[in-house]
Amino acid sequence: MEYKVKVRHLRIGRRKVSRLLPFIKGEYVNHAIANLTAMPQMSSVVLRKAIKSGIANAIFQSRNINPDTLWVKTAYVDKAPTLKRIRAASRGSADPILKRNCHITIVLSDEKKEEKKKIKSGGAKAKVEKITKTEAPAEV
Repeated sequence: MEYKVKVRHLRIGRRKVSRLLPFIKGEYVNHAIANLTAMPQMSSVVLRKAIKSGIANAIFQSRNINPDTLWVKTAYVDKAPTLKRIRAASRGSADPILKRNCHITIVLSDEKKEEKKKIKSGGAKAKVEKITKTEAPAEV
């Protein structure tokens, strides 16, 4: 089953949050929280709280769930309404100040996590091995 967490109207820019998402996508929640604990960014605190909230939601919705089996299926950041302010500038003009906001959505799942596929190396070494095996020296 999937459990969705939304953090709306967060007063942090979208770019600052999206830098940390690759560290939690596809990870078990305990490992994702450990990753975020070691990071100095302010958005890591918010993401950590959101994941903990998702664990609490999962436990509340289905009492017999084991929190260790939960993993982050998807996590993404959307743009929220921007607060617009004005700062006085030279010669009576005004410069805009844009205070950006974001919405964070995290989906936790307790279904079996897919294993990462191993990529076969088909690089230069494989070609060299094929050439050396097929070409046998001709005896005269």
